Amino acid sequence: MHPTPSTRPILVIGATGAIGSQVVRALLARGAPIRVFVRSPGKVAALPAHVERAVGTLEDPEAIDRALQGVQAAFYVSPHDELEEVFAEHVVSACERAGVRLVFSGVHSGGKTRLARFAQRTIFGLLMPHYRGKLRLAERIRTSRTRPVILMPGNYYQMDEVCRAELLAGRYPFPMGLVPRVDTRDVGEAAARALLDPSVPGGDYALVGPESLSGAMTAAHWAAALGRPVTHVPDLAVTDALFGRAYGGRKALDCQKSYRTVGKVKVKTSAAELRQTEDLLDRAPRSFAEYAREVASEWLATERAAPPAHQAAITPPAAAAR
Repeated sequence: MHPTPSTRPILVIGATGAIGSQVVRALLARGAPIRVFVRSPGKVAALPAHVERAVGTLEDPEAIDRALQGVQAAFYVSPHDELEEVFAEHVVSACERAGVRLVFSGVHSGGKTRLARFAQRTIFGLLMPHYRGKLRLAERIRTSRTRPVILMPGNYYQMDEVCRAELLAGRYPFPMGLVPRVDTRDVGEAAARALLDPSVPGGDYALVGPESLSGAMTAAHWAAALGRPVTHVPDLAVTDALFGRAYGGRKALDCQKSYRTVGKVKVKTSAAELRQTEDLLDRAPRSFAEYAREVASEWLATERAAPPAHQAAITPPAAAAR
């Protein structure tokens, strides 16, 4: 059951991002009052008029203070930026001053004690050194005076949409050992629950789909959804080019480095992680097969109407040499 929305708004910082936009969508579906914190109102012009716009930047603590006035809770996801720890400190400190609960989604080493989290953070930092700043800021949030809820999602299903043209051409290029994955819509709905329901205990929450997926398993799901062969052909050069073209800058670099680790690890989804996800959602999480069928249906309809020339497949180097 959805909790009855308060009359006080929920502040969403990063409302135009992959996760923030899903948080807004989930809050709107629940009839909750919303305030978004944006650099430019034009970026959220498509949102309903009743959604409040608070204009400012993460560089400006006073703007964050103003945006937090009168809110019930706040959502934050760290941007891919060299100043990510500074920005997070501005948000956390402002929430502490305002006495506002903070719900955060991102990279975090979970655990009930500081020592357990330190050990996990050390291991994670060795595997993915480019995420050390994100791990530090997440721990700052975890130990803050905001009764924080830390959401720790697996690899997003929606990342695969970056390689749409390759999938339609029969190739899945992302390196992937065996990793927990999750639908961004489920992340948004879990965040909405934590933002609206004060009874949700503070702490760390894993967010996962029903099963971990390998590259071969992912390719098989796409083949079934598209009704054509799709082979897992892991290729870091193609992966790098795809993220460079889709995002550019720090976000592309973070994704490129992450998939170097994702391709090597083998992590099974645990029963405890699945229970945490189900408890927050009050239902089972969406499966990758369900997600792939929905997206493939849209892609095939578009393909029949006109080929996606704007997103041509990247030719693997080995094929180009033949």
